[in-house]
Amino acid sequence: KTMGLTIVVGYDGSECAKAALDQALGLAGPSGKVIITYADAPPRIGASSLVPPENVVALGKKVTAEALQVARERGVPAEVVLENDRPAEALLKVAERTGADIIAVGTRGESQLTGLLLGSTPYHLVHRATMPLLVVPQAA
Repeated sequence: KTMGLTIVVGYDGSECAKAALDQALGLAGPSGKVIITYADAPPRIGASSLVPPENVVALGKKVTAEALQVARERGVPAEVVLENDRPAEALLKVAERTGADIIAVGTRGESQLTGLLLGSTPYHLVHRATMPLLVVPQAA
């Protein structure tokens, strides 16, 4: 039974992102919509900024093509959004812009300290999202 939900999914091709996509597709179903969101932040200070934006877009399209195919095979309407921003920021912006019901992300199960130090996307979302958040653990 599905309710026609619009779900924004953070997707980077990792196993935990695939787990989040799987759950989002199941929740959205044929009457809902999944917005597969790939975000790539500008490099941090001191990091090399030799990757031109068009390469980021090319990589995003390549990574999300597989997710789009999975959605099609399961009969769930889906679209891809590529954002040049940090993942948590991008997911919040896309969710707000699209009027999404839920944001779904995968987690590798980092400790709280790791999340704090590395700026884990689920950690940031839990503290800033204004809509329900689905955090899906990577399948064991």
